[in-house]
Parts: sequence; structure tokens; C-alpha cells
Amino acid sequence: MKIIEYAPGSIERMYCPSTDEVIFSPNLDEINDNAIAFIGYWHHEFLDEPLIKDETLEAAWSEYFSKHLKDKFPYKYDWDDIRKFFMEYNNSGWIVYECDFHGMACGPMSYTVIYVVKSDTVIEEEPNYEDPLEGMSEKEIEDEIIRRQIKGLLG
Repeated sequence: MKIIEYAPGSIERMYCPSTDEVIFSPNLDEINDNAIAFIGYWHHEFLDEPLIKDETLEAAWSEYFSKHLKDKFPYKYDWDDIRKFFMEYNNSGWIVYECDFHGMACGPMSYTVIYVVKSDTVIEEEPNYEDPLEGMSEKEIEDEIIRRQIKGLLG
């Protein structure tokens, strides 16, 4: 499968035009894993526990992980080990987005997520995006940031 490396910005979304579905966007709190266009994802901190909706892909990943990564897990593998699986797996109807997200929590943070999605899925600017902090006072912005952090901690 084709692998596309991308670092989505804070106002971008992952969108599939053929199914008219948004997989992630600034307006969603979580990934829309119910989307038909969404096949699976691997978070860099939980590579041994991906969310895979397709049974054939899940079986192939389980076999690959058992053969090539299980003995290396969790500290002796690198991204080339993971990329190799996707380069070897053949499905012309899907693509792989390797997304590096960057932001601020209690300091700079980043994480990588690999998405397997329908091949016409794109990452684009969110149409009609409105910044929820625009027009707020500094105090209101501070309160909103604290509210988001608490929400993130509590789930």
C-alpha cells in the first residue's frame, strides 16, 4: 500500500469524499472509527493493540507481529519495521497515512498514528473552520484550556 507521511495542522481534517465521511477534524473529540472509509489505526504507544476493522488485515497484522515484532516489542523495533508491513500488504483500495501530530499539553508533545483508509481519503483544511478561542478574553482562554486539560485527563 502507498504510505503518505503527513503532519496535520490544527485546522485540518481527514475526509473521504466517496463516503462523505470525516475521520478526524478539529470539531471531533475522537476518531470516527465508525466511518466506512476507516479501516484501522496504529498509535505509536500501543502498536501491539491496533484498532483494525477488516478481518483480513487484522489476521495479516497478527501474523506479521508474531513473526517479526513480538520478540522485539516494546523497545527494539523501529518505524521501518512497521512500515515494512504496510509496504508488503497489498490492497489497491486503501492507503496508509502516517500522521505526526504536534501540540502542547504540559509542554510540547507529539505522537504518531498510522491510519489505513479508503484510497480516496484526503487530509484537507476544515471548511468553514471557526477558531473557538477567537473573541475570548485571556481569562476565558485560560479557563477553556484548563477545561480541555481536565477533560483530557478524565476522558
